[in-house]
Amino acid sequence: MDLTNCIEGALRRIVRRLLGVDSARLAVVFLTAAVMVSVMIVLTIDFLWDGRFNLELEFAGVITPFLDGLFILVFFIAMLDELRAEVGGRKKAEEEVRLLNIDLEQRVAERTRQLREANEELVRREKLAVLGQVAGSVGHELRNPLGVMSNAVYYLENVLIDTDEITREYLGMIKNEIAEADRIVGDLLDSVRTKPPQPQPATIRELIAMAMQRCVVPEKVEVRLEIPEMLSRVEVDPLQMQQVFRNLIVNAFDAMPEGGVLEIGARDDMEKQTIAVMVRDSGVGMSEEQRTRLFQPLFTTKARGIGLGLVVVKNLTAANGGTVVVESEPGQGTIFTVTLPCGEGRGDRPVARTA
Repeated sequence: MDLTNCIEGALRRIVRRLLGVDSARLAVVFLTAAVMVSVMIVLTIDFLWDGRFNLELEFAGVITPFLDGLFILVFFIAMLDELRAEVGGRKKAEEEVRLLNIDLEQRVAERTRQLREANEELVRREKLAVLGQVAGSVGHELRNPLGVMSNAVYYLENVLIDTDEITREYLGMIKNEIAEADRIVGDLLDSVRTKPPQPQPATIRELIAMAMQRCVVPEKVEVRLEIPEMLSRVEVDPLQMQQVFRNLIVNAFDAMPEGGVLEIGARDDMEKQTIAVMVRDSGVGMSEEQRTRLFQPLFTTKARGIGLGLVVVKNLTAANGGTVVVESEPGQGTIFTVTLPCGEGRGDRPVARTA
């Protein structure tokens, strides 16, 4: 059994080698070897028979095996060509199957992605529908007491002008917390009902500057602005886009509790007539699962928050004809890119204002 296997393996190796040899070269080698072997055999037999060489016998001894070898060779080469064609056909079929498998995997992956996105959008809409049922009444009920508390703090600040430093500090804390609560209420309302934008010509520099004025920069955070002066204008609602950038900036600060660098840059794409604004932090970053759920209502990675800030960002950006995408890796920081359509003119020209 072992001998049979060895012979079979040897024959397979020989066939594989022969399949890789050119037919013309194989014919020349085979015929040359056949003629040489025939000549040697005939010469040896003729010499041993009578001690002399017979030219006619030697000629017949060479021609006969040459013709026989030629016939066998033609048959053998035809068989090899057939084997080559079959092997080539199988390789071609295997390659086609491989390409079909790759295409099928890509289609399945794309379909899976579409289904996942559709499911996420459905969940998002369901949550927004639930929020919409309570947002109006809750927002109204919360803003009334917040307004009363804000007026009370304003009154105390004016009455207690000569009070001690600790009292002023606590009044400031109350004022800041009221502002934070009012912002959360505003996010709640904006997440379920986006007002139609009132577009005006504006520059990215102006929008970022106004958003930064409403933010408190932590002591350990360095802010770097890289916004070209000659950037095109955008035609957006300034108040809505200020809120978008403010939410992104506040998120970036929250992602860097130990400090870091906040970079805000912008570039325009003249071919697509868009401007991309990048808000990059050097914070803790996010996992893939967190990124996929990032724009869902009530989802948050913060210890404090209700998960509506980025919903507002997406809704207001979309209302102004733009898009927002996120890139992040755990421990590598996060980049939010807001892309807006360009308006007319460049940023160095006076910007028209409406009354």
